[in-house]
Amino acid sequence: MNKTKHFLIISLLLLITHSCSPLKSSPNEEKHQMELTLHEVQTNLDDLRHELNCFQTEIQILDSKFSHQEEESLKIKNTLLDKTQNKLDLVSSRLSQIESKLTTIEQKQFAEEDELNKLNSHANETTTALTQHKNKLSDLENSYFSNQKQIDEISNLKLTLKDIAKYIKPSPISSYKVKKGDSLEKIAKNHKVTVEAIKQLNQLNNDLIVVGQDIKIP
Repeated sequence: MNKTKHFLIISLLLLITHSCSPLKSSPNEEKHQMELTLHEVQTNLDDLRHELNCFQTEIQILDSKFSHQEEESLKIKNTLLDKTQNKLDLVSSRLSQIESKLTTIEQKQFAEEDELNKLNSHANETTTALTQHKNKLSDLENSYFSNQKQIDEISNLKLTLKDIAKYIKPSPISSYKVKKGDSLEKIAKNHKVTVEAIKQLNQLNNDLIVVGQDIKIP
């Protein structure tokens, strides 16, 4: 295209130069020369128009391609935006689910901590109660051992008394029926015992006795 422009400019300059130069040829030759020059210029102009048309066509094609590329780019952009938005929505939904799960877990954790605190409190109370029961049990054991010691001492004392009883011969107790003219002093003297011994054995509060009364004699 630049070559055609240069050729056209040169042709116009030649035409102007030829028209301005002094006439050295015949009018027919000059006319013929002018016609040739005009024809050549016309041809160059046609070529230039053709190239311009081609250039415009190429520009239109490029514009069409550019518009098509813009449309494709816009479609791709919209598609990417839609995909990105979908991913963002999905991520947002998952985040909401995770937050909900975290809230549930925190609530469960708080409930478990509260239950654990209650269990610890109950365990402390149980430990205190066990300590008290242990102390009571220890006191009971000490009391048992003390009582057992006393029981052992009593048992030993009983054995000792039994051993002593083996060596002590019990006095025989006899019975006497009161006769007319008897008195406690007379009866005691006849059986060689004291009046107090007879009264104590028979649980008598005084010396009064009656005929026919049975009296135990130690």
